[in-house]
Amino acid sequence: MVIGRRALPLFWRAYNECQLKDRRSALERDFIRYLFRDVLSAIDRKRFILTADRAFADVELFDLLDFLGISFIIRSKDNVKVMIDRKWEKLKRLRLRGNQRRRRWGRLWYCETDPRRVYLVQSRARNREGKWEMWHLISNRPLSASTASSEYARRFSCEEGFRDRKRMLGFADARINDIQAWQRMFTLVAIALLVLTVVGCQLIKESQLSNQLLRCVRSRRRARSELSMVRAIAELMKKQTSLWELLSLNHKLNLEATL
Repeated sequence: MVIGRRALPLFWRAYNECQLKDRRSALERDFIRYLFRDVLSAIDRKRFILTADRAFADVELFDLLDFLGISFIIRSKDNVKVMIDRKWEKLKRLRLRGNQRRRRWGRLWYCETDPRRVYLVQSRARNREGKWEMWHLISNRPLSASTASSEYARRFSCEEGFRDRKRMLGFADARINDIQAWQRMFTLVAIALLVLTVVGCQLIKESQLSNQLLRCVRSRRRARSELSMVRAIAELMKKQTSLWELLSLNHKLNLEATL
């Protein structure tokens, strides 16, 4: 669940490294099949848009998502070929017009070795180093270039949330061999993020108090904060132990109700 620039994990599965060899794509498809058929079965599938990075741009995954009725926006590697003007061209050879930031190519054939009809959008964006890079976005829906780019950009909230789990909550320091213990540890990390979010939502209701407290941990810029809510609350709870009173031993961590 995305909250601002961070995302909270709602469902996951863990695998031993030996299970992934030559089976990763199949396991990913099994995960998605179980996720939408069982875990999220009560929600209308028209409400979903699945986004994923280049490692997941697999035509068999496209087929599965089409079969399940799930919209997707997946970034493709630039060496994959698409058919343009009856010729197969690598994505990296396609160019934007003039000073365009985004371009919608429409529906075309994707992947010369195993073709599928998909919609292609190109979008320029800056990476963490500030350099321009090209997004080649594949979808099964005729989305505008702006919509497709905006939806894909939301995916980075998951990356930033995972960075918080590894660095801020110490998950990267864990040395766990047993897969069940790893899953329990990840559950504790997810609960910790949920606790921070609940406290943050409680503070937002008291805007004057929250602004006063947040000045202790963030820069004095008024337009925006340098910290996410999760990071800001984590830093605050180290300094303001009274914030723990916002949680009770019997508090239900119902994120939907809190938001």
